[in-house]
Amino acid sequence: MKYGKPDATTAIAYIAVTSAITAVGFLLTAPIPLIPGAIHWRVLAFLPCLFGIIYGPVIGFLSGAIGNTLWAIIGGYFNPATPVFDLVGVGLTGLIPGLLCKPSDALSRRGLVKIAVISLASGIVMVPIVAIGFDLVGVAPFGPAVALLSLSDLPPILVGTPLAARIIVPPLLRRNVIRWRL
Repeated sequence: MKYGKPDATTAIAYIAVTSAITAVGFLLTAPIPLIPGAIHWRVLAFLPCLFGIIYGPVIGFLSGAIGNTLWAIIGGYFNPATPVFDLVGVGLTGLIPGLLCKPSDALSRRGLVKIAVISLASGIVMVPIVAIGFDLVGVAPFGPAVALLSLSDLPPILVGTPLAARIIVPPLLRRNVIRWRL
């Protein structure tokens, strides 16, 4: 299927909604601190990946970048690295799957494996970027930050992205709800 581009108002609305869902999802499902005030086990770490697959790489990137920043502000986890390293790192978890996966991938086992592998790869890219930021601002040394970020985000991304895509995307495609990607 060929997807169109949304008008500016629609794009802004989807960026706002997906960012808010990401922020609230991270806030409500991050109760287990691995490094208090910095790294929490995030059950919904897959949300930017999913939004990227459904609505495209720009929406995916911005849902992760803005959503994570809002989560940090609302949850009291904001630090000087948040607007640079966290924003870019978590944003990439939406951008990369959005570039390399399409909604139709959720319709087959092979496509779901592709979604899982690419989403995991995006998380693997994100982890050292965020860890560098934590190290630079003194939140956590690089090595432990990599280990704990890997534990907090990679399993939910690996398992959650294809699972959520398999559940959510097919009904959206059947109802012709996904008409554009940005």
